[in-house]
Amino acid sequence: MKRKTNAVLFFLFFARVIPSTTGESDIASLHCDYSPQFERVFFRSLIGCWKFFESSRFGNGVLLFKHHYHYHQVKLREGEIDTRAPFASVKAAVSLFGEAAFSGSGEKPVIKKSKLPPTERVLVKETQLHLAQKELNKFKEQLKNAETTKAQALNELEKAKRTVDDLTQKLKTINESKESAIRATEAARNQAKQLEEATAGNSLQSNAAWEHDLDSAREQYSLALSELNVAKQELTKIRQDYEVSMEAKAAAFKQAAEAENSAKANTERASEISKEISAAEESLVDVKHAAMQAQQERVNILSGKEAQRQSYGAALKEAENKLESFKKGFDPTLPGSLEAKLAETDAEIGALKKEMENAKDSDLDSVKFVTLELDDAKESLQKVAEEENSLRSLVESCKTELEKVKKEHSELKEKEAVTESIAGSLHVQLRISKAELEAALAEETKAKDASDELVTTIQQLSLESENARTEAEQMKKNVEDLKKEAEETRHALEEAKKKLEVALNEAEEAKAAETKALGQIKVLSERTNAARASTSESGAKITLSTEEFESLNRKVEESDVLAEMKIAAAIAQVEAIKESEKEAQRKLETNWKEIEEIKVATEEATKRAEMAEMAKKAIEGELRRWREREQKRAAEAASRILAETEAASSPDSSPAPPFQPKLMKKQPSEKKSSPVNEKFQKAFSEKISKSRKFDKNNGSKKLLPSLSGIFHKKKNQVEGGSPSYLPGENPV
Repeated sequence: MKRKTNAVLFFLFFARVIPSTTGESDIASLHCDYSPQFERVFFRSLIGCWKFFESSRFGNGVLLFKHHYHYHQVKLREGEIDTRAPFASVKAAVSLFGEAAFSGSGEKPVIKKSKLPPTERVLVKETQLHLAQKELNKFKEQLKNAETTKAQALNELEKAKRTVDDLTQKLKTINESKESAIRATEAARNQAKQLEEATAGNSLQSNAAWEHDLDSAREQYSLALSELNVAKQELTKIRQDYEVSMEAKAAAFKQAAEAENSAKANTERASEISKEISAAEESLVDVKHAAMQAQQERVNILSGKEAQRQSYGAALKEAENKLESFKKGFDPTLPGSLEAKLAETDAEIGALKKEMENAKDSDLDSVKFVTLELDDAKESLQKVAEEENSLRSLVESCKTELEKVKKEHSELKEKEAVTESIAGSLHVQLRISKAELEAALAEETKAKDASDELVTTIQQLSLESENARTEAEQMKKNVEDLKKEAEETRHALEEAKKKLEVALNEAEEAKAAETKALGQIKVLSERTNAARASTSESGAKITLSTEEFESLNRKVEESDVLAEMKIAAAIAQVEAIKESEKEAQRKLETNWKEIEEIKVATEEATKRAEMAEMAKKAIEGELRRWREREQKRAAEAASRILAETEAASSPDSSPAPPFQPKLMKKQPSEKKSSPVNEKFQKAFSEKISKSRKFDKNNGSKKLLPSLSGIFHKKKNQVEGGSPSYLPGENPV
C-alpha cells in the first residue's frame, strides 16, 4: 500500500517534469485499492493536470513545478498533517476541478494558436499598411502631375483659340480690303457710265465737262492707290501687332484664373463667328446679284454704244452730204462773171456818162432817172460783194467743221477703245473677285468646320477633365475608406490583443487554481495515508458516506459540463478570431485590388494626357500651315490689286490693253512627306489604335480618333493648297 501511494505521489510531483509517452494508458495502469469512484475523480484531475502541462510545458511549467516542489518539500520537512476538510464546499471543489480541467483541456488551442501568430500578423498588416500609404502618396503625386498636365493642355487650347481669333480678324481685314476694291470698281464703273452719258449728249458742247470728268477720274484713281497703300500699311501693322500679341501670349498664359472666362468668351466668339460667316454668305449672295446687275448694265452699255456709233455715223454722213451740197452750190466761175458784169456795168456807166455829157442839156428828169439807176446798180454791186464774202466765210467754216468732226471721230474711236479695255479689265476683275470670293467662302467654311471641331474637342476635353476630377475625388474617397478600414483593422487587432491578454490572465488564474488543487490533493493524500495507517489493522478499505459519494459524483459531472462549456466557448472565440482574420485578409485583398485599379486609372490618365498633347501639337501645326497659306493669299491679293490699280491709273497715255490676270497656280501635292512627319503620324496612329483597343476592352469611348480625323483632313488641305504669307514676309 505504501508503495502504491508513494507511486501516486511520485507521479503527482514528477508528472510535469517527466511526462509519460503513453498518455492515459500509463496513468490508468497505476492502480490502488481505493474505491472506483474516488479513483475516477482523482485520475481525471490528474489527466487534466497532465494536459495542462502538455500545453504549457515549454513555457513556465517548470517554474511552477519548482515552486510546487519547494512548497511540498517544506510541508514534508515540517511533517504537519492538515486535518481540515479538503474542500470548503461543493462549489469550491467544482470551481477548482473545473478550472483545472478547463485550463488543462480548453486553453490548449487558444494559447498554442494565438500567442505568437497574431503579433506576427499585426506586424505584417502594419507593413502592408505602410506600403499602401507609400503607394497612395505616389498616386497622389501622379494625380498632381496629371492635373498639371491637364492645366497645360487647357492653356495650350486657349492658345489655339486665340490663334483662331487672330485668323478671323485677318479674314475680316482681307474681306474689308476686298470690299474696298469692289467699291473702287463700282466707282470706276459709275464713272464710265457718266462718261458714256456725257458722250451721248452734244459732243461739241461737252468737251470741257468730259475733260473735267477725266480729271476727277484720275483723282479718284490716285485716291484708290493711296487707299491701297494705306491698306498695305495696315496689313503690316496687323502683322506687327500679331507678333507683339504672340510675344505677350507667354505672359498671358500665367493667368490661370481667367481660363474659364476665356473659354466662355471663346464659345461666344464662336457663335459670333458663325453669325459673321452667315452674314458673309449673305453678302456673297448680294455681291453675286450685283455682279449680275453689272453684267446686264455692261450689255446695256454696249448696246447703247452701238446705237451711238450708228447715230454718229449718220451725223457724219449728213455733214458730208451738207458739205457736198455746199460744194455743189458754190460756183467757182461766179466771181469771174461778176467781174465781167462789173466791167460791163462800168463800160455802160462810162457810156452813160458820155451820153450824159453829150446830153447835158437834156431834161433833168432823164438825168435824175439815170442817177437813180446808177445808185441802184451800185447797191446791187455792193450786195453781190457782200454775198461773195459770206460765201467765202461759209466755205471756211465748213472746212473747220469738217476738221472738228474728223478730230471728234478719231477721239471717239480712241475713247471707245479705252472704254472697251476698261470694260474688259472690269469684267476680268469681276471674274477674279468672284473666284476670290468663292475661295474665301471655301476657306471660311473650312475655318468654320475647324472651329466647330475645335469646340467639340474642347468640350470633350472639358468632359474628360471633369471625369478625371471625379475619378480623383473617388480615389481620394477610396483612400480615406482604406485608411478607415486600416484603422478599424488596427482597432480589431488591439481588441484581439486585449482578448489574448485576458485569456492569458485567465490561464494564469487557472494555473494558480491548479496549484491550489494540487495542495489540496496533497493534503487529501496525507489524510488518506494517516487514515490508512490508522485503519491498517482493521482493513485496507476507505469508507465514504453516500452523501459524500453523491457530492463527489455531482462535482465531477458539473466539472465535466463546465469544462465542455468552456471548451465550446474557447472554440467559438477561436472561430471568431479566425473569421475576423479572414475578413481582414479579404479587406486587404480588396484594398490591393483597388490600389491596382487606381494604378490602371493613373496610367489611363497619363495616356490621355499624352494623346491630348499629341493632338494639340497636330492642331497647332495645322493652324500654323493654314495661317501661312492665308497670309500668302492675302499678299497675292494685295499685289494683284496694286497691279490692277497701277494698270488702270494710266488710260490717257496709251489705250490700255485687255487685262490679263495672273491666276494662282496650285502647287502639286507632295506625294512624299518628310520622315519626321511620317514618324509623327506613325506614332500618332499607333497611339490612337492602342487607345481604341483599350476603349473596346473597357467599353468606353475616347476623344482622340476625332482629333486624328481633323489631323488627316488638315493634312490633305495643306498638301492640296499653297501656303500664304503677308506682304513683306519671306516664304518658308
